[in-house]
Amino acid sequence: MGMLINGRWEGDVDRSMVSGTYRREQSALPTSIDANLLQDDSTSKGRIFLIASASCPWSHGAVITLVLAGLKNIVGIQWAGGPRREGYGLLPGGPLPNRADFQHVHQFYTSTVPDYTGRSTVPILWDAVNRKVLSNSSADIMVAFDRVSSQINLRPKALESDIDQLIHYIFDGLSNAVYRAGKSQRQDEYDEAVDAVFRTLDALEDRLSDRTFLFGNDLTMADIRLFATLVRFDTVYATHFRCTRKRLLDYPRLWRFTRRIFQVPGIRETVNFDEIRYGYYVNDGDHNPNGIIGQQPDIDWESQEGLSE
Repeated sequence: MGMLINGRWEGDVDRSMVSGTYRREQSALPTSIDANLLQDDSTSKGRIFLIASASCPWSHGAVITLVLAGLKNIVGIQWAGGPRREGYGLLPGGPLPNRADFQHVHQFYTSTVPDYTGRSTVPILWDAVNRKVLSNSSADIMVAFDRVSSQINLRPKALESDIDQLIHYIFDGLSNAVYRAGKSQRQDEYDEAVDAVFRTLDALEDRLSDRTFLFGNDLTMADIRLFATLVRFDTVYATHFRCTRKRLLDYPRLWRFTRRIFQVPGIRETVNFDEIRYGYYVNDGDHNPNGIIGQQPDIDWESQEGLSE
């Protein structure tokens, strides 16, 4: 996997596996997002960029929030991906200036903290003028986009605590648990992770018995977080990560919920199933040595079945 050690890229270092168990190491950059930089004026355009991967669910949540917030004319999206030779690399093209200075995501980290030690994750919010990372926290980036936008309110003040608690629950029991299952090198750890995944899915299926979204009729940040995992579930988590007990399609309410969000204007364009499959099967990790890419499941994401209920 590789990481930065005192500002130098070390390709053979991997602190995410401990005794055969996957442990997600948190990146340590502080968040310093000035809301004024996200305002629609001449000084902001061409300055702030979201560095994101189309395969990464945490990037996906930030991209969806950016789109719904109507900030694409202010915050440019620079895509990262491809083989992880030095972590994420920048893909050709894109709006980012000074591309000759940045081929790998880890270079944004050392531009911000020259002696940085840790993983170089995405998404990151980048200030191209000051050449520093404003945040590498997907949660903080999503909150910042939501707060400055007049078009959305994904974290209503009265529900902030409840939304944050549910997001934490989804992360522990599902979004991170699928990684624990897929990367585990021990049967007991794999079994525990898979149990957590389907225990969480069962609970969320029950929660949707009397509501459209997780908190009622209005879309919240918790829904976007859950969507970013569910939209990948049958494509890579149920197959490549061996969460084989059930498919998303076996959960009628969650399947309806995921399709409903997929069909929100602007969101379907953020989903790239080819990049998701390549990202997991080929580019991200070494547990598919022959590089065989699983086929995309035959799923009708445009189906209207049940959406009028």
